[in-house]
Amino acid sequence: MTNPDERRVLETTTGPETLEKIQRILDELWSAHDIPELVRMHTDLAVSEIGANIIEHSGDGGPVRLRMEVEVVPGVVRVTFTDNGHPAPVDLSHVAMPDEMSERGRGLAIAYRVLDELSYRRDGEGNHWTLVRHIGS
Repeated sequence: MTNPDERRVLETTTGPETLEKIQRILDELWSAHDIPELVRMHTDLAVSEIGANIIEHSGDGGPVRLRMEVEVVPGVVRVTFTDNGHPAPVDLSHVAMPDEMSERGRGLAIAYRVLDELSYRRDGEGNHWTLVRHIGS
């Protein structure tokens, strides 16, 4: 069982304040734990990129139900997003930065680069994203 101080949950309908709510949850967790600054920065960056993609694409610009769970377990920060939007047309085995002139498409590649694990799956409940950043790496 995870200690409540090691876990935070956000359940919301996406809208203009969603990214701010996401960051507030992360900030609460960071204030409760001695997590290295680089791990915090990488996690914040990846979570904001995936969160922004869900907000923008999962509901085609409309609101979706979003659940974010963040937990600190020995040696790991794990973030899971679940939303009830459209399936994400992604293949994480071929994530790469777009060419430098492209105005879009960097978020997923940035998240993939700064995390130790990034996964996506779809089931009857919706889209599930799992982001893992090891604390010691």
